Amino acid sequence: MGYVSEVLKGVNGIQWYYIIGIAIFIILFILVVYKTVRTPKSDLNKYKNSILDDNNETTDRQQNNKNE
Repeated sequence: MGYVSEVLKGVNGIQWYYIIGIAIFIILFILVVYKTVRTPKSDLNKYKNSILDDNNETTDRQQNNKNE
């Protein structure tokens, strides 16, 4: 990393890229946390159960195909 750091030190205004990158990360992180906290528990349970139900249906179909 030493070589990269030395090369980037010569670029004027490079600090703005770091600031913009961190700002984008923080904004996205806050949005994801907000959406997660504000999602009703009933919706989360639906998502959880749909994953489990879909997996069971796939397994049942595979078992039926083996029996035929």
